Amino acid sequence: MTPQATTPQATTPEATPRQATTPEAGPRQAAPPEAGPLPAGAPQGELPPGQPQQPPDPEPKPQPAPAPEPGEAHHHPEPEPDVDELFDALGPTPRSLLYAPNANFNTGTVHGGQRVWNAMPGEDRPESEGRVREGPIPVAEVRAAAFGFAEPAWFGAALGELAGGLLFLSGRPGSGRRTAALNLLRESCGEGATLRALDSVTELDRWKPTDTTARGYLMDGLFPSGPMGPGVLGHVRSLLKDAGARMVIVLPDDAALLHSLRQQLHVEPVVCQPPPPALVFGSRFEAKVTDRWERERLLAALGEDELGGLLVPELVPAEVAELVDTLVAADGDPERLGDLGARLSHRAEQEVPALVASLRDDPDALAFLLSACVYERLDHRIVREEADRLLELSDGRLAALLPATDAPGGAGTDRPNPAFVFRRSLTELLESVHACRQPREIRAGGAYAHSVEPVVFVRHRQAEVVLRHVWREYGQLSDLVVAWLRDVRRGSELSEPAGRAMGRAASWGGGRRALDHVETLAESDRYTSRMIAAHALGIAAEDPVLVAEVRHRLQRWSLAANPYLRTTVAYACGAVFGLSRPDFALRLLRTLVGGTRLRGGGYGGDDENGAWARVGRAVRAAVLRLFVNGNEPQVFARLLAWLNEETGDTEELLTLFGELLRRPGWFQRHLAHENPAAPLITDVVRRALDTDGSFDATCRELLRWAEAARWDETVFRSVENLFASLAGTMSFGVFRLFVEMDQKSTDDWAGHAIARRSLDYWRNGEQREAV
Repeated sequence: MTPQATTPQATTPEATPRQATTPEAGPRQAAPPEAGPLPAGAPQGELPPGQPQQPPDPEPKPQPAPAPEPGEAHHHPEPEPDVDELFDALGPTPRSLLYAPNANFNTGTVHGGQRVWNAMPGEDRPESEGRVREGPIPVAEVRAAAFGFAEPAWFGAALGELAGGLLFLSGRPGSGRRTAALNLLRESCGEGATLRALDSVTELDRWKPTDTTARGYLMDGLFPSGPMGPGVLGHVRSLLKDAGARMVIVLPDDAALLHSLRQQLHVEPVVCQPPPPALVFGSRFEAKVTDRWERERLLAALGEDELGGLLVPELVPAEVAELVDTLVAADGDPERLGDLGARLSHRAEQEVPALVASLRDDPDALAFLLSACVYERLDHRIVREEADRLLELSDGRLAALLPATDAPGGAGTDRPNPAFVFRRSLTELLESVHACRQPREIRAGGAYAHSVEPVVFVRHRQAEVVLRHVWREYGQLSDLVVAWLRDVRRGSELSEPAGRAMGRAASWGGGRRALDHVETLAESDRYTSRMIAAHALGIAAEDPVLVAEVRHRLQRWSLAANPYLRTTVAYACGAVFGLSRPDFALRLLRTLVGGTRLRGGGYGGDDENGAWARVGRAVRAAVLRLFVNGNEPQVFARLLAWLNEETGDTEELLTLFGELLRRPGWFQRHLAHENPAAPLITDVVRRALDTDGSFDATCRELLRWAEAARWDETVFRSVENLFASLAGTMSFGVFRLFVEMDQKSTDDWAGHAIARRSLDYWRNGEQREAV
């Protein structure tokens, strides 16, 4: 049943709708096909007074295909993606379909402290997507940190020190530092208190709390080049006291840094010693399975003796959480549980060197090992195809013995033929690198479903450990791996894992040239290479030392004359890096929005190779990603600020607003409840309707709202309130919207009655309200 809402009172519409003005004069005012006063198909008698009749526009002539870009002759042809494709490529969508009857899912790579993420097949959720590095910390992340948390012995003393306002917390990777820090803030600031994250590059001598609602701050490290002095320490404590807030600074287990803090600040950082593995296991297991009898059933499949052998003292909380999740996923089936000791990750560090050494004389297996490390969890056909490409690209560099060069007629040493299709069977390759092929799964990704049989390692975290080991131990291999990864074929299923590998490699290598291989990709004319660079920058920025260089390079690239570098910046803002730092990402996007207008007629222009048009699409996709990731108020506020500035391209910004309307939930809630943001939303909608370049997209989305309102009362109220406000001043764009709706069979749509009455009053020249 259609909700029956009372139409709000509207002011008298003007007798003559106002013609929308375009902020830029000159070439942009040359009328495009859609620039007429009414949309195509509108009745000829509906033109507002003073507007001449215009004949229908001729059919557009087919345009020739764009010329190939410089340097792409040696690359795979890559058509430029649209905004929707960019949105999907910048990260996984929150919904996925997995259909694998009777299959046993391997729980995948381990991330986090006691709240370890064990991704489902196809999800492969990176750690950084669940952790905000700069900006408001979501309540869901705080709750996840509290889930199954086992308080260590030092927790109470740390709470007492935090009551003074500031706490330094150090620990080794995997010890659960961030999980403990979030629980300290939750206990100290109160359940549900607003918490914010600060990046390690935050200059505490200039920092001050800007969010009056924030009660806790989590700072991810101190940048080594800017150590904190006693004056800064006192300043921060004073600011926290005035704001009634607490701050935890998480530090690595670095002896030199901790010694410096003790000597200069006379503070003793709390060392994050994790609780005993048995205590972590019990707390996590009880939170995961609340019923005692169910816990006993699950443990029966493992056996008490085997559990004691697995809970060795050196296990960190992340590895204990991995054990719990694997035990629960087996559901008491010994066959599904398998050899649990062989699957857990804590032995990978000791076993990987021997594994690599055993494959020194086997180039096929080495190539397959590296490919599986980068593309773990993808279909086995993709893994083997990439391994073949790596082997061919290596030109013998993966072989321990190179072929001999003998005189004619002499006996030479043959080398394996890369073109031989029966070199090794898949089963042999999987066994040689300690991997397995999972049962067939149906995944719904993109516009259609597809089946995969993913390759996964038997032992967790083996992929990362292998890559780190070979990167550090075999220096000549790094150039080969970079050359291999930067030329992957197009597709987000390949660019994301390739970007993760290259981002991790930046911290493994270190030095002043740690990000040089990423910058080479960032300025490439290949879309896939730039997308790999964007993903790599997000992973590299997880290193507290590298994050400053990542930010510096992105700021420099956002001002570069090279449009490809600017496109990479926009991609990074919409990927892991930007989603973890929404405020900084929006500042970078503002630079792109303002600077690109000066290039070749705007970034919607038809300049050479359309390179600057790509920046516009990338910006729209990045802003849309930030918007749907929970930053709706910040994104809308920034958009309003950009529209009020004179340096931006108003038409392009309003087109961007039309993209945001495709994710209408936030807008509709404010309009339905007539919140303070509702008039601002209405004003931007009116401006978008009054601008020729953004009218079509805005009108299309508003009509979709009106149609969807038939089944949702909140949406119904939002459309009715919006249309009533728009009818109060019948501008040119509002007139076109109402005519478009009146010409459709939309009697049961929200806002239809308001639109029809407004048009009737205008046609009759009546000064009446459309109620």
